[in-house]
Amino acid sequence: MQSGAPWRWLLPALFALFATTAAAEPHLQLIGESSLGYTDNVQAASLPGADSTRTKSAFLMLSPGVSLALEQPRYLQRIGYRYEYDLYFNSAASSSSTNRLDYRGFFELSRRVSLVLGGNATEADRFNNVAFSAPGAAAIGAVPARTGSFLQAAGDETLGFDVAEGWRAWQSGSGVIDTPVFGSDGPRTVGTAARAGIERTFLADAVGVEGRGDYTVVRDAVGVDGTTLPVQRQLSAGGVALWRHDWGRYLTSSAELGALRVERLNTRRGFWTPTGAATLAYATELGDAQLGYSHSVANNALLGQTLLVDELRLRGALPLTPKGELTLAGSLGYQRGRLLDENAELATRVRVLLADVAVGWQASKLLELGVRYQHIQQKSGAAAPPLPVSFVQNNVLVGATVKFPPERDMPQPYRAPRRVDRSDEVRDGFRPTADGPRAPGSDAR
Repeated sequence: MQSGAPWRWLLPALFALFATTAAAEPHLQLIGESSLGYTDNVQAASLPGADSTRTKSAFLMLSPGVSLALEQPRYLQRIGYRYEYDLYFNSAASSSSTNRLDYRGFFELSRRVSLVLGGNATEADRFNNVAFSAPGAAAIGAVPARTGSFLQAAGDETLGFDVAEGWRAWQSGSGVIDTPVFGSDGPRTVGTAARAGIERTFLADAVGVEGRGDYTVVRDAVGVDGTTLPVQRQLSAGGVALWRHDWGRYLTSSAELGALRVERLNTRRGFWTPTGAATLAYATELGDAQLGYSHSVANNALLGQTLLVDELRLRGALPLTPKGELTLAGSLGYQRGRLLDENAELATRVRVLLADVAVGWQASKLLELGVRYQHIQQKSGAAAPPLPVSFVQNNVLVGATVKFPPERDMPQPYRAPRRVDRSDEVRDGFRPTADGPRAPGSDAR
């Protein structure tokens, strides 16, 4: 692959993005979601020796939304908007609202080149608004236990090349911006990341290498001792060796191992650390599950902090009945990490546990009913905000979701393959229900 190959496809990619948007067949979906719930910790805050600060309350969640899918044989884009309002009956001051915009697009630029674009923007009234993520999402990460409004925007792109028979290369980039808004206090984070790799595929195995780099700038940063720091700049770079293997029709695994250098540019201090991950994934026509472990350096944009973390995650969405009217979605995640100070030295310990389980019943083509339980536990050596402090929160929700038209009548969202044989990739856009089963985890009725 030539070094200039990614730029060679930049102009065709931009042309495809605008041209296909104008020519694609639109599919509009209206979404309404409502839940009645109970939480034992509204503020998600409980400082040591101050359990009286915990407020229990019932709450009502209302969330209208809209989704637009633009579909052509070689291109598929999906844009969604969601508004969420959370009303706490025993703590009206803690009531909050969230606006979220999502985009995901797949473009087959040629028989050998594909492009995936993604982006999202979220504006929320609470830093700790983590209780209402999608069931089974398993999004793990420490949060600041305090109120405030923030705006976060992120984008990513992945360009894939089938270089030759049995050879595949890729290049990807991403960026994130996080800032407090409406007079709130907090760090302002800007981060970028880039990856490039190549792999050789065989019958059921693939081996390869990938180079990685990240650059992060944090303004209004706070040190691990609570003091205000000047603008912090951090650069990390490294690489990993990759191995993937398909275990029969439904099971696949992946593993990576390498090294990473983290450098604090302000103090010119840094360190080397090993990095690695292992994942076992299961997928059928109606459901999927994943079990994974990773050891890496994570940049938490909301906190404006960098952590060296070990993470264990289990998530899945599986049907409980042959036709899939009853489904089980859940996740269990544990993250143990150490905050890095301005000298790139290990400091405060932070541990996060997330358990989330939901049972859904498709009562009709348009209506889904569900019940959900979530447990969040954060333990930290930090004494006070804005650093992450210890808290425990339990949430129970009973709700209903209406989608018109139903999900089965919408184009399938693109899903990147995990298997070596790429049989689990979803990229064929709209397909009538009579043509066969849909993507794992989607509505198949």
